[in-house]
Amino acid sequence: MLKGVIVEDERLVANFLKMQLEQSNLVSVVGEFLKPSDALKEIPTIKPDVVFLDIEMPGMNGIELGTKLLNQYPEVEIVFVTAYNQYAVEAFKLNALHYILKPSDEEEVREAIQRVLRKKNLLKLNSDNSLKIELLGHIKVFQNNEEVRLRWTTVKVEELFSLMVLYRKTGIEKWQIIEKLWPNIEMKKAEQNLYTTIYRLKKTFLESGIQLTIENIKGKYTIELSNCTIDIEEQEDWHMEQLFGDRSYEWKQVIKL
Repeated sequence: MLKGVIVEDERLVANFLKMQLEQSNLVSVVGEFLKPSDALKEIPTIKPDVVFLDIEMPGMNGIELGTKLLNQYPEVEIVFVTAYNQYAVEAFKLNALHYILKPSDEEEVREAIQRVLRKKNLLKLNSDNSLKIELLGHIKVFQNNEEVRLRWTTVKVEELFSLMVLYRKTGIEKWQIIEKLWPNIEMKKAEQNLYTTIYRLKKTFLESGIQLTIENIKGKYTIELSNCTIDIEEQEDWHMEQLFGDRSYEWKQVIKL
């Protein structure tokens, strides 16, 4: 069972969420805080598995608290709770995978818990699990020599993965990704597309049993795949035209590796 903490400045909302969590029989609520500052002080002692954070709070809001927690305790999972869908974009920026919209319903809460459990279980996988990615021809992913059938929810999810794997060692700046994937879209909309696509990409791999991390480090997005080999790094004699099979990405012709 997961150890959970609730940070919510409205007592009734906190009580309702606590009831939903405990009814799931998957989370034991070991701490409740009305003030983010109190939570920040006590969480190191409580050592929860997951923190349910309201975003709209006076003083330090949930995004600020979530940032501090993830920086100090990266093993803690964050689930944002918000009445405003617009804050989902901020959650994507923070590299969070989970958020719940108020008023929360039982199914949505359970789904968020299941995602946390899946991720926690993935982190416990034996480090001997090997991953191989083939980019020459159609993209294929193998785990322990068995092909993993990935379900790309949109064509942009697959395209973003392709691009980020190519830039796996150096990282790639946000504006470069947008320039390649959404060149003719207004910047704010393009940014929302990027955050949503990153979320879907992480979810695709999570549901396939593969731990994938996407981080924004000093303005550059990097993709981290543990114990992974890539065919183009092992082969010397290959040409750009061979990449991605029949996927005709326009940026493929001008990319410099």
